[in-house]
Amino acid sequence: MRRLGYFIHRSSTGKLVVKLVSPRPPKIGVRVLNSKGRVVGRVIDVIGPVRSPYAIIKPTLSGVKLREYEELYLK
Repeated sequence: MRRLGYFIHRSSTGKLVVKLVSPRPPKIGVRVLNSKGRVVGRVIDVIGPVRSPYAIIKPTLSGVKLREYEELYLK
C-alpha cells in the first residue's frame, strides 16, 4: 500500500476531501484504503495548487466513517 494522504472533511455532496502527501498525484479511479486495509472509495478528481494538491474520493458506501486527519492509502 502506498500512502495517499489524510482525510480533511466530507463535502456537502458526500465526497471525501484528502490532503495529498506526495507531489505526484494518484491516477483517477484507483481504490483508496484505510489503515485496516478496507476499501473506502475511489479517486475521482485531484484539485488545488500543484504544490499542495487534494484528492476527491467517492465513497463506496454512504456511511463511511473516518476521523479527521486519518491516514488513507492507495491499493
